[in-house]
Amino acid sequence: MFHHLSKQRFTLNKAANLDSIKIFIKDLKDVASIVPSKLDDTDIHLSLQIHALDKSWKISSKSLSKEYKFDSFKQAFVFMNTISNMADEMNHYPKWINVYNKLNVEITTQDVSGISIKDVLLAHLMESVAKDVKEQNFESIGEICKVSPIQLLQNWNANYSQYQEILKKNVHNL
Repeated sequence: MFHHLSKQRFTLNKAANLDSIKIFIKDLKDVASIVPSKLDDTDIHLSLQIHALDKSWKISSKSLSKEYKFDSFKQAFVFMNTISNMADEMNHYPKWINVYNKLNVEITTQDVSGISIKDVLLAHLMESVAKDVKEQNFESIGEICKVSPIQLLQNWNANYSQYQEILKKNVHNL
């Protein structure tokens, strides 16, 4: 997951930046109470890298975006249903456009006129749900993917611990 860390030079300042983006979450409903702050470019890239999203999401000055391509309209719609439920619990909503099996997603935090940790969390959830949707069979478009939000949040939280361990090893090897 973090295979490209050794190619980049990290300093102790990067470790200090980690504290500004590290948010441990136990329940999606907790996200609504987070007071977001706008992430700078370094924090955006670092937070995307921690969650292995840095290669798949496009970063603009104010948003994260991605195009998903599913095998069918049914898969795309199940993905949207599942994410809609999670986004509603978080009180943080994506902008998306769906045409048949393609879905263009844009995530931003209006309150900060840019990208916050809430956007990175939603991107993390979307990646996990997209994988699960592509692996499951669905009878109707009204279904919701059988994913555990608790497990997804545990993965989110674990990514920080794993990253800190890798970062410590890299700093010691310098």
